[in-house]
Amino acid sequence: MENEITILGSNGTKGLEGGTSAFYINAQNVIDAGNLLHPLKKDVAKIETIWLTHSHLDHILDIAYILDSYFEKRVETLVVRGLPETLEAVQKHFINDIIWPDFTKIKLTDSNKMAMVCKPIDIGEVYRLDETTSIYAFETDHTVPSCGYVVKKNSSSVLITADTYDLSCVERLVKSDKSISTLVIECSFPSEMEKLAIISKHLTPKLLFSGLKSIETLGLQLKINHIKPLYKKSIIEEIAQKQGVWEVEILEDGKKIHF
Repeated sequence: MENEITILGSNGTKGLEGGTSAFYINAQNVIDAGNLLHPLKKDVAKIETIWLTHSHLDHILDIAYILDSYFEKRVETLVVRGLPETLEAVQKHFINDIIWPDFTKIKLTDSNKMAMVCKPIDIGEVYRLDETTSIYAFETDHTVPSCGYVVKKNSSSVLITADTYDLSCVERLVKSDKSISTLVIECSFPSEMEKLAIISKHLTPKLLFSGLKSIETLGLQLKINHIKPLYKKSIIEEIAQKQGVWEVEILEDGKKIHF
Protein backbone atom coordinates (compact mmCIF):
# COMPACT_ATOMS: atom_id res chain seq x y z
CA MET A 1 0.00 0.00 0.00
CA GLU A 2 1.38 3.38 -1.02
CA ASN A 3 2.21 5.82 1.76
CA GLU A 4 0.19 8.94 1.01
CA ILE A 5 -2.20 11.48 2.43
CA THR A 6 -4.31 13.93 0.44
CA ILE A 7 -4.62 17.65 1.12
CA LEU A 8 -8.31 18.50 1.20
CA GLY A 9 -7.81 22.08 2.38
CA SER A 10 -4.54 24.02 2.26
CA ASN A 11 -5.38 27.68 2.89
CA GLY A 12 -4.75 29.70 6.03
CA THR A 13 -8.18 31.31 5.87
CA LYS A 14 -11.33 31.35 3.77
CA GLY A 15 -10.72 32.59 0.22
CA LEU A 16 -12.34 32.59 -3.19
CA GLU A 17 -10.39 29.47 -4.13
CA GLY A 18 -9.36 26.51 -2.01
CA GLY A 19 -10.44 25.36 1.42
CA THR A 20 -9.06 25.59 4.92
CA SER A 21 -7.22 22.93 6.88
CA ALA A 22 -8.10 19.27 6.23
CA PHE A 23 -6.02 16.15 5.55
CA TYR A 24 -7.34 12.83 4.22
CA ILE A 25 -5.60 9.83 5.78
CA ASN A 26 -7.99 7.12 4.62
CA ALA A 27 -11.72 6.65 4.00
CA GLN A 28 -12.46 6.66 7.74
CA ASN A 29 -9.94 9.16 9.13
CA VAL A 30 -9.14 12.82 8.51
CA ILE A 31 -7.13 15.45 10.33
CA ASP A 32 -9.13 18.66 10.83
CA ALA A 33 -12.41 19.58 9.19
CA GLY A 34 -11.90 22.89 7.43
CA ASN A 35 -12.83 21.53 4.00
CA LEU A 36 -14.47 18.11 3.78
CA LEU A 37 -17.76 18.36 1.86
CA HIS A 38 -16.52 19.93 -1.35
CA PRO A 39 -13.63 17.51 -2.10
CA LEU A 40 -15.16 14.30 -0.69
CA LYS A 41 -18.79 14.83 -1.74
CA LYS A 42 -20.94 11.80 -0.75
CA ASP A 43 -17.90 9.92 0.56
CA VAL A 44 -17.83 12.35 3.47
CA ALA A 45 -20.54 10.16 5.02
CA LYS A 46 -17.94 7.39 5.42
CA ILE A 47 -15.71 9.43 7.73
CA GLU A 48 -15.68 7.88 11.18
CA THR A 49 -12.99 9.90 13.01
CA ILE A 50 -11.85 13.52 12.79
CA TRP A 51 -8.54 14.21 14.54
CA LEU A 52 -8.61 17.89 15.50
CA THR A 53 -5.49 19.97 15.95
CA HIS A 54 -7.26 22.82 17.75
CA SER A 55 -10.56 24.65 18.05
CA HIS A 56 -10.26 27.51 15.55
CA LEU A 57 -13.07 27.74 13.00
CA ASP A 58 -10.95 27.09 9.91
CA HIS A 59 -10.08 23.67 11.37
CA ILE A 60 -13.51 22.57 12.63
CA LEU A 61 -16.12 24.12 10.31
CA ASP A 62 -17.27 21.06 8.35
CA ILE A 63 -17.97 19.01 11.47
CA ALA A 64 -21.31 20.79 11.37
CA TYR A 65 -22.05 20.11 7.73
CA ILE A 66 -21.01 16.48 7.38
CA LEU A 67 -23.45 15.68 10.19
CA ASP A 68 -26.24 17.87 8.84
CA SER A 69 -25.98 17.34 5.08
CA TYR A 70 -25.42 13.57 5.16
CA PHE A 71 -27.19 12.64 8.38
CA GLU A 72 -29.42 9.93 6.86
CA LYS A 73 -26.46 8.42 4.97
CA ARG A 74 -24.37 7.88 8.08
CA VAL A 75 -24.22 4.41 9.63
CA GLU A 76 -21.40 4.97 12.13
CA THR A 77 -21.00 7.48 14.92
CA LEU A 78 -18.74 10.40 14.06
CA VAL A 79 -15.91 10.36 16.61
CA VAL A 80 -14.27 13.74 17.11
CA ARG A 81 -10.88 13.40 18.77
CA GLY A 82 -8.53 16.05 20.07
CA LEU A 83 -7.05 17.60 23.17
CA PRO A 84 -9.52 17.82 26.08
CA GLU A 85 -9.47 21.64 25.83
CA THR A 86 -10.22 21.47 22.09
CA LEU A 87 -13.21 19.17 22.56
CA GLU A 88 -14.52 21.31 25.39
CA ALA A 89 -14.37 24.40 23.17
CA VAL A 90 -16.15 22.65 20.29
CA GLN A 91 -18.93 21.39 22.54
CA LYS A 92 -19.33 24.60 24.52
CA HIS A 93 -19.09 27.15 21.71
CA PHE A 94 -20.00 25.36 18.45
CA ILE A 95 -21.93 22.09 18.60
CA ASN A 96 -24.00 23.40 21.48
CA ASP A 97 -27.67 23.76 20.38
CA ILE A 98 -27.08 27.51 19.96
CA ILE A 99 -24.62 27.91 17.09
CA TRP A 100 -25.40 24.41 15.76
CA PRO A 101 -27.40 21.38 16.95
CA ASP A 102 -25.68 19.29 19.60
CA PHE A 103 -25.32 16.03 17.69
CA THR A 104 -23.91 14.30 20.75
CA LYS A 105 -27.55 14.17 21.95
CA ILE A 106 -28.99 12.85 18.67
CA LYS A 107 -29.12 9.25 17.48
CA LEU A 108 -28.55 8.20 13.89
CA THR A 109 -31.57 7.34 11.78
CA ASP A 110 -33.07 3.94 12.71
CA SER A 111 -30.13 3.27 15.03
CA ASN A 112 -29.20 3.32 18.69
CA LYS A 113 -25.81 4.81 17.79
CA MET A 114 -25.23 8.46 18.61
CA ALA A 115 -24.54 10.79 15.70
CA MET A 116 -21.39 12.18 17.34
CA VAL A 117 -19.16 11.52 20.32
CA CYS A 118 -16.04 13.33 21.54
CA LYS A 119 -13.04 11.36 22.75
CA PRO A 120 -9.93 13.09 24.15
CA ILE A 121 -6.44 12.08 23.07
CA ASP A 122 -3.23 11.86 25.04
CA ILE A 123 -0.08 13.54 23.72
CA GLY A 124 2.41 10.91 22.55
CA GLU A 125 0.02 7.96 22.67
CA VAL A 126 0.00 5.94 19.44
CA TYR A 127 -3.44 5.16 18.02
CA ARG A 128 -3.80 2.40 15.43
CA LEU A 129 -5.98 3.32 12.43
CA ASP A 130 -5.59 0.14 10.37
CA GLU A 131 -3.09 -2.66 9.84
CA THR A 132 -0.44 -0.33 8.38
CA THR A 133 -1.37 3.12 9.70
CA SER A 134 -1.03 4.81 13.09
CA ILE A 135 -1.16 8.36 14.46
CA TYR A 136 0.12 10.23 17.49
CA ALA A 137 -0.16 13.83 18.64
CA PHE A 138 2.50 16.29 19.80
CA GLU A 139 2.08 19.68 21.45
CA THR A 140 2.38 22.82 19.35
CA ASP A 141 2.51 26.51 20.24
CA HIS A 142 -0.58 28.47 19.24
CA THR A 143 -3.02 30.95 20.79
CA VAL A 144 -5.26 28.11 22.03
CA PRO A 145 -4.29 24.61 23.20
CA SER A 146 -3.13 22.86 20.05
CA CYS A 147 -1.34 19.84 18.69
CA GLY A 148 0.14 18.47 15.51
CA TYR A 149 0.12 14.86 14.36
CA VAL A 150 2.60 12.30 13.07
CA VAL A 151 0.95 9.83 10.70
CA LYS A 152 2.88 6.62 10.11
CA LYS A 153 2.15 4.24 7.26
CA ASN A 154 4.25 1.10 7.12
CA SER A 155 7.72 2.33 8.17
CA SER A 156 7.56 5.99 7.07
CA SER A 157 5.90 9.02 8.67
CA VAL A 158 4.67 12.50 7.82
CA LEU A 159 4.63 15.21 10.48
CA ILE A 160 1.88 17.85 10.29
CA THR A 161 2.25 20.88 12.57
CA ALA A 162 -1.06 22.65 11.85
CA ASP A 163 -0.90 26.16 13.38
CA THR A 164 2.23 26.86 15.40
CA TYR A 165 4.83 29.51 16.16
CA ASP A 166 7.55 27.45 17.87
CA LEU A 167 9.27 24.72 15.82
CA SER A 168 11.41 23.26 18.59
CA CYS A 169 8.84 20.45 18.87
CA VAL A 170 9.51 19.55 15.22
CA GLU A 171 13.26 19.49 15.73
CA ARG A 172 12.94 17.20 18.75
CA LEU A 173 10.58 14.80 17.02
CA VAL A 174 12.65 14.53 13.86
CA LYS A 175 15.70 13.67 15.94
CA SER A 176 13.86 11.10 18.07
CA ASP A 177 11.52 9.52 15.50
CA LYS A 178 13.66 8.34 12.60
CA SER A 179 10.60 7.27 10.60
CA ILE A 180 9.69 10.91 9.85
CA SER A 181 10.57 11.67 6.24
CA THR A 182 8.20 14.53 5.45
CA LEU A 183 7.22 17.78 7.18
CA VAL A 184 4.02 19.72 6.55
CA ILE A 185 4.45 23.12 8.17
CA GLU A 186 2.37 26.27 8.12
CA CYS A 187 3.60 29.65 6.89
CA SER A 188 0.83 32.19 7.28
CA PHE A 189 2.36 35.64 6.84
CA PRO A 190 5.22 37.35 4.98
CA SER A 191 8.21 38.25 7.13
CA GLU A 192 7.39 41.95 7.00
CA MET A 193 4.36 41.07 9.15
CA GLU A 194 6.40 39.35 11.85
CA LYS A 195 4.78 41.33 14.67
CA LEU A 196 1.33 40.04 13.71
CA ALA A 197 2.70 36.53 13.22
CA ILE A 198 4.15 36.55 16.73
CA ILE A 199 0.95 37.90 18.30
CA SER A 200 -1.20 35.33 16.48
CA LYS A 201 1.44 32.60 16.92
CA HIS A 202 1.98 31.82 13.26
CA LEU A 203 5.06 31.53 11.08
CA THR A 204 6.71 33.68 8.41
CA PRO A 205 9.39 32.44 5.97
CA LYS A 206 12.07 34.00 8.18
CA LEU A 207 10.76 32.32 11.33
CA LEU A 208 10.18 29.06 9.46
CA PHE A 209 13.70 28.53 8.16
CA SER A 210 15.29 29.86 11.33
CA GLY A 211 13.28 27.33 13.33
CA LEU A 212 14.33 24.44 11.09
CA LYS A 213 18.03 25.34 10.97
CA SER A 214 19.28 22.38 13.03
CA ILE A 215 17.61 19.79 10.78
CA GLU A 216 18.06 21.37 7.35
CA THR A 217 20.71 18.84 6.21
CA LEU A 218 18.73 15.69 7.05
CA GLY A 219 17.15 15.35 3.60
CA LEU A 220 13.56 15.74 4.75
CA GLN A 221 10.74 16.71 2.41
CA LEU A 222 9.28 20.11 3.31
CA LYS A 223 5.71 20.99 2.36
CA ILE A 224 4.14 24.36 3.16
CA ASN A 225 0.46 24.97 3.86
CA HIS A 226 -1.83 27.45 5.67
CA ILE A 227 -0.69 30.44 3.61
CA LYS A 228 -3.07 33.39 3.90
CA PRO A 229 -4.40 33.82 0.32
CA LEU A 230 -3.93 37.61 0.30
CA TYR A 231 -0.16 37.17 0.83
CA LYS A 232 0.37 33.99 -1.19
CA LYS A 233 2.43 35.51 -3.99
CA SER A 234 4.80 37.39 -1.70
CA ILE A 235 5.20 34.44 0.67
CA ILE A 236 6.04 32.04 -2.16
CA GLU A 237 8.60 34.50 -3.56
CA GLU A 238 10.15 34.95 -0.12
CA ILE A 239 10.31 31.19 0.52
CA ALA A 240 12.19 30.77 -2.76
CA GLN A 241 14.71 33.37 -1.60
CA LYS A 242 15.19 31.98 1.91
CA GLN A 243 14.85 28.20 1.50
CA GLY A 244 18.59 27.50 1.23
CA VAL A 245 19.22 23.74 1.01
CA TRP A 246 15.57 22.85 1.51
CA GLU A 247 13.51 21.55 -1.40
CA VAL A 248 10.12 23.14 -0.76
CA GLU A 249 6.69 22.39 -2.15
CA ILE A 250 3.72 24.73 -1.69
CA LEU A 251 0.63 22.62 -1.08
CA GLU A 252 -2.64 23.03 -2.94
CA ASP A 253 -6.04 21.42 -2.42
CA GLY A 254 -6.13 17.92 -3.92
CA LYS A 255 -2.38 17.42 -3.75
CA LYS A 256 -1.21 13.99 -2.63
CA ILE A 257 1.83 13.76 -0.37
CA HIS A 258 3.91 10.62 -0.78
CA PHE A 259 6.20 9.78 2.12
